[in-house]
Amino acid sequence: MSFLDNYDFGEPWWLLLLLAVPLLMFLGYRKGSRSWLIYPTLRVLGTLGLKPKDRPFQFAPLILPLMLIPAIIGLARPQETRSRTSRTASGIDIIIALDVSYSMSTADFYESDRGMRRPQLRINAAKKIITEFIDRRPDDRIGIVSFAARPYTVAPITLDHQILEYTLRDVALVKDRTEGGTAIGSAIVAAGDRLETLARDTEKKDPKSKSKVIVLVTDGASNSGQLSPIEAAGLVAELGIKVYPVGIGTPQGRIRGVNTGQEFDTETLKEIAKITKGDYYRARDYLGLREAFKSIDDLEKIEVERKSWVIRKELYFWFVGASALLILGYLSVSAFNPPPMP
Repeated sequence: MSFLDNYDFGEPWWLLLLLAVPLLMFLGYRKGSRSWLIYPTLRVLGTLGLKPKDRPFQFAPLILPLMLIPAIIGLARPQETRSRTSRTASGIDIIIALDVSYSMSTADFYESDRGMRRPQLRINAAKKIITEFIDRRPDDRIGIVSFAARPYTVAPITLDHQILEYTLRDVALVKDRTEGGTAIGSAIVAAGDRLETLARDTEKKDPKSKSKVIVLVTDGASNSGQLSPIEAAGLVAELGIKVYPVGIGTPQGRIRGVNTGQEFDTETLKEIAKITKGDYYRARDYLGLREAFKSIDDLEKIEVERKSWVIRKELYFWFVGASALLILGYLSVSAFNPPPMP
């Protein structure tokens, strides 16, 4: 936005009078034009004790018309404008539960044509798309829970998405065999507990309830944890929390040439979505993963109310006042100016 964008005219048609200024200047130079404006004068007083001038001031016919320019601008009502916008958003509380088990190190995700690009790790693909998702939800409070054999809090629910994305970049896979496994049920319950705790704290300040969502990103079947995924889904459903499971990776994915033996429990993930009134998505590449998060983004809309107004400050009096002072000064000087000799 430039400096002039903050200024406007309330009645710009008055600016057409500026076209008369060159005409007045032209008439002022015509023969006999000295009588184009007649006013009472005290010029005779200025001759007392002074030598009269041999010739008149040659630019005198130009000065008075130029002094009318600020007055004409003042008639057009120049204004300083300031725009203000009030934005009220009813965001959604979201927990992203990200699988960090060793199988997520499988390199079978392609950004584009397989013949042109090297495959990327599942975990890296997930973090990239999750970051894009966070960027599209500036009014939502988002948190991240990672899980393998048990869940971990990566980032608490927050509106500070810059810190959230910075923390997400540091998420690492669990490579310790003692921590091996995929505890989907535990991850759902842990994410639901964090959402419910936040909801209770929020309701004390803002009685208006918000939507609560878990986005579950995993590449395998649950084989760890004290709760089954179905039981966990039933618990969070009672709290009004939706779960959107996103199954990622290709079934034939391999880690360093060794078959992972990964079994995609599609039916369980679909059942989780059904119980919690969410949706299940299957992503085999970057495009599929990006479309999955885009669909979730479209489904979980927020209510944003915007009110805009413009504050205007009148500036005409500065221009009219300046013109009046200039004309008064000119007339005062002219009144006491000795007349030229005939």
